[in-house]
Amino acid sequence: MYFRLDNQSGEAFYRQIVEQVKYRIAAGQLQPGQKLPSIRELAAELSINTRTVVKAYEQLRAEGLAVMQQGQGVFVTENQAVSPADLRQAQIEEMAKRIFSEGRRIGASKEEIMHIIKQVEDGIQEKSNE
Repeated sequence: MYFRLDNQSGEAFYRQIVEQVKYRIAAGQLQPGQKLPSIRELAAELSINTRTVVKAYEQLRAEGLAVMQQGQGVFVTENQAVSPADLRQAQIEEMAKRIFSEGRRIGASKEEIMHIIKQVEDGIQEKSNE
């Protein structure tokens, strides 16, 4: 399973791991009951401390998205408190908040931001039609 950390994002590594797992659950790439990489395996893959991975997995457990089974590993929760659709909705809302927050920070109006989003969408649709 491939994870990527962005040193430039300003977001803590454990949060980046949590968000990537949430994304994969929402996208259907991780299924209920599926095993996540072991703590040591993921720490080695990302060249980070094992405590960072533990913190990420504990956060996923606290959010009801993962279960830790002693001696067996960490698994995506079978009966998730949040559905993949709700998780996807929350992630999209968070992305939109970041876009608008950053846009406003540099002085862009709501209309400007919406116009650019529409242009991006149109460009994506054109590429998919090719």
